[in-house]
Amino acid sequence: MENDNLKLTSSEIGTLWGEYVNGTMIEIVNRYMISILEDESIKKVFEIAIDIWEKQKKQLVSFIEKEGFPVPIGFTESDLNKGAERLFSDLFCLNYLHIMTIHGLVGHTTALSVSVRKDLREFYNSCDNDAKSIYDLTIELLLKKGKFQRDPYFYPKESPEFISTKDFTDGFFGKGRLLSATELISISLNIKKSIMAKTLSIGFS
Repeated sequence: MENDNLKLTSSEIGTLWGEYVNGTMIEIVNRYMISILEDESIKKVFEIAIDIWEKQKKQLVSFIEKEGFPVPIGFTESDLNKGAERLFSDLFCLNYLHIMTIHGLVGHTTALSVSVRKDLREFYNSCDNDAKSIYDLTIELLLKKGKFQRDPYFYPKESPEFISTKDFTDGFFGKGRLLSATELISISLNIKKSIMAKTLSIGFS
């Protein structure tokens, strides 16, 4: 049996559905943001992101329809208020695109990990490469503008240490201890995402 003719599994259909619905949501927000942007360099990155999604959207629809499934409704033109006032600054929009691109990278990798068919694997690899290009563009632009929020610095000790008591886990909630570098990865990213989510919620409410 040819690889590309294998029937899609529930996991493969599920990831296609998720990619489509998430993508249409991001598309509507991106189109709103590009309508209010004043900075031409930021607007150009959004234009690239929107063009990339249009390409991906067509491929997703093709995959879903060929399997005999209805294309999800997702977010549509009716969800876009073209006359809405400006809610966010240009820099916030750029940060939003950066954070959502990180989510996209994770999503594409997850989808790839449950995909067996070659055409699906090639598609998600292509999506991953597209997301990497936007990731680089957003970081470079934020750095150029001096507005990239870097993670906390971590100062090394003279020699490695081994965990020898239960105080390491207990200390996180009770006595208190220094955070490890691996803990700071999640904490730092979650703080950035929480600030962005709160700002979006207040704005769109």
